[in-house]
Amino acid sequence: MHTEFTRKELYDLVWSQPMRTVAASLGISDVALAKHCKKADIPVPERGYWARKQAGKPTIQIALPPRFPGASDRVGESGSNSYWGPDWAEKVKEIAVPPVPMFDEDMASVEQRARRLVGEVRCRRAFEPAHPLVAKLLARDDERRKDFVKWRSDYYAPRYDAGIERRRLLIINALFLAAARLGCRPSMNTSKYGQDAGSERDICITIGRAHVHFTVEPIKSKKEGQKERLCLAFGAARDRANSNRVWEDSDESRLEGELTEVLVEMLVSAELSYRGGLVRHREWIIERKRAAEAELRRRQEEAERKARELRERLERERIRRLLSQARALDRANQIRTYVESARLRVAEIPMTKAEFEEWASWAEREADRIDPLKSGMIAQAIQEHCEEG
Repeated sequence: MHTEFTRKELYDLVWSQPMRTVAASLGISDVALAKHCKKADIPVPERGYWARKQAGKPTIQIALPPRFPGASDRVGESGSNSYWGPDWAEKVKEIAVPPVPMFDEDMASVEQRARRLVGEVRCRRAFEPAHPLVAKLLARDDERRKDFVKWRSDYYAPRYDAGIERRRLLIINALFLAAARLGCRPSMNTSKYGQDAGSERDICITIGRAHVHFTVEPIKSKKEGQKERLCLAFGAARDRANSNRVWEDSDESRLEGELTEVLVEMLVSAELSYRGGLVRHREWIIERKRAAEAELRRRQEEAERKARELRERLERERIRRLLSQARALDRANQIRTYVESARLRVAEIPMTKAEFEEWASWAEREADRIDPLKSGMIAQAIQEHCEEG
């Protein structure tokens, strides 16, 4: 779909006419239109809605639900590449600056709605059920178990049979299942030995258009004799020390009891990321347009400079040709004067008159050849001057 709408605009459109009519006007199929609406969480009329409406029977128009936290309010975005390329300045100049982002809900309302969406996140004591990504890690653990039996090395020991790594994976599983229930997409490395490296233990949940990265890692207790504690922090592993969202085991509670709050914060964080992205994108467009205007001015000045230099070069060339033709006329006149002077004193020359006249004819022809008036060079020069000037 090449046309871009807000959710409200597309909602009003699909409830104003039958889906096939709307889809045809947009140049797509009604199935494709329905997919766009489903992806944007836009309800569409049920089968038979328009027949009942035309027959005067009562119908119900489903209200447009609020935008999911972190999801885009735009439908049919084309991912334009007009910001780049050799003609980027001309294209960017034509792009309209987006309006200042406005939102129907304040962040307090978004948080309340996120809590209703999340409900309660419970962490089970077993992987029943297991999220598909977690199931892959458990399958990898079975492979490690076989290697452990074969090699008897702790490097191959199963990781998730017991202990803090099992707790960690159970927590991840609970968050992944709850997020998937809301339509979010979890992701993490599931290679056989990738979980050994810190950067490979980064975890992400895609919420709308935002990617919320976090880690769940054991930390050593500050008190001697205490067991390792688990800490969940927003951000990638390399940024963990600077994370502003951290939950961890304490003497009074365990991390498992904080998962509802964690997922709510993820949704809120996704919404903040989306809103901040709109603001930054608008500022970037403004800056890009400013750069485009500067670039177009530079190009215009460069074109004017080159045109000025070309005019100056052509003028110098015309003057050079003018002087060259003037010198040629002088040489032609000198030859003619020389020939006439010689003709007056031909009696002093030791040759026949016929021989002299043959030489004189050749000399006069050469004078005519270099004479710009005789050769037509001056007429060509005058014509070029008129065309250029």
